Amino acid sequence: MAEHYAEIQKVEGPFRVEYNGNVLAESDYAMELQEYHPSYEFQPVYYLPDSALHKDEFQSNDHQTSCPIKGKAAYLDLKLDGETVENIAWTYPNPLESARELENTYAFDPAKKVKIFRNGEQITRWGIRKKS
Repeated sequence: MAEHYAEIQKVEGPFRVEYNGNVLAESDYAMELQEYHPSYEFQPVYYLPDSALHKDEFQSNDHQTSCPIKGKAAYLDLKLDGETVENIAWTYPNPLESARELENTYAFDPAKKVKIFRNGEQITRWGIRKKS
């Protein structure tokens, strides 16, 4: 059985990330991460460059996770209109060599009601499914 790995490539946009109609990030491109695992199916994840974020609306927090192919992820909360959405975005500040292309990029969690658009069409897909 094949091992757990990821392919990362730059894809052209434009990309836009929204939450409740508020634009959180915009970019002409994103890094598309397609992860492969012998037991699971992953949807692609789009990472936008640091410069794309509307940073006034985000705040770092202490939450972290770890991935054997990407490294340690740091998370951001969204603070907007008196509401806080925890862990809405994540980044890999010091990605592993296998994911170096993700440095200075951010992904957003569609499970937090984020909408991601590419060329004006919503591409928000999310999920990890166990293979049969």
